[in-house]
Amino acid sequence: MSVNTIYLKNIWNSRYFWTHLALADIRTKYRRSMLGLAWALIQPLTLTLLLAFIMGNFFHAPINDYAPFIFSGLIIWEFITSSAVTGCMSFINAEGYIKQFTHPLMIYTLRNVIPSMINLLCAFVGLVMWVLIWNPGNFGLSWLSLATAFPLLFFFAWPICTITAFVGVRFRDLSQLILIFLQIVYYVSPIFFMPKLFINAHLGFLIEFNPIYHLLNLFRKPLLEGNVPAAADYFYVFLAIGLLWLIVWLLVRRHENKVIFYL
Repeated sequence: MSVNTIYLKNIWNSRYFWTHLALADIRTKYRRSMLGLAWALIQPLTLTLLLAFIMGNFFHAPINDYAPFIFSGLIIWEFITSSAVTGCMSFINAEGYIKQFTHPLMIYTLRNVIPSMINLLCAFVGLVMWVLIWNPGNFGLSWLSLATAFPLLFFFAWPICTITAFVGVRFRDLSQLILIFLQIVYYVSPIFFMPKLFINAHLGFLIEFNPIYHLLNLFRKPLLEGNVPAAADYFYVFLAIGLLWLIVWLLVRRHENKVIFYL
């Protein structure tokens, strides 16, 4: 049995441990909250309504079409940023566990991604309801493609979380740098800017080779257009995921045993 197979098997064998940690984080976050997980929907929805009203008037875009476009971008972007930022402290926050147990370190990044995914799913329910109420004609067989979109999103965010965890344990200022980097990516990606704005400004290359754009298309095209995502969208997403996991493989192989010395 190869080393990689054994590593993955150890992650699976410790599933009760990391699922307990992930669910405990959710319970801690919303403890004594009156609305609980509903905040995962309320927060992006509030910002969506504000941006749709202001930016919709700037760009002369119908709010019924523009609001779900923004909402879909915000909830997916929040999932990615949350995974990246929380990853910076994954190993540091798990110091006690790492020093006591020999579990694979990637379970501690998985612990952070799972709560973010739960929040995303709660917000996604609101997006689906919005589309079904205002654009019921978009519902169709194309929605079956969402069954591939969520796993791809998850396996896009998990390596990002893992990479920031390995780097963050050595460089404690990484979380601040990540916030700056993510802010730049936010404005050069069609989170709330329509893709045609980039194209009209001769900045189409910013989205054509941007995996965030293609990742968003996996959700937006079936939900907002009633179409199946293009092959190019899947190609760029798979390419990005492959590169991210290659980096993770190198980090785990070369640095996992050294992490404990930086805690």
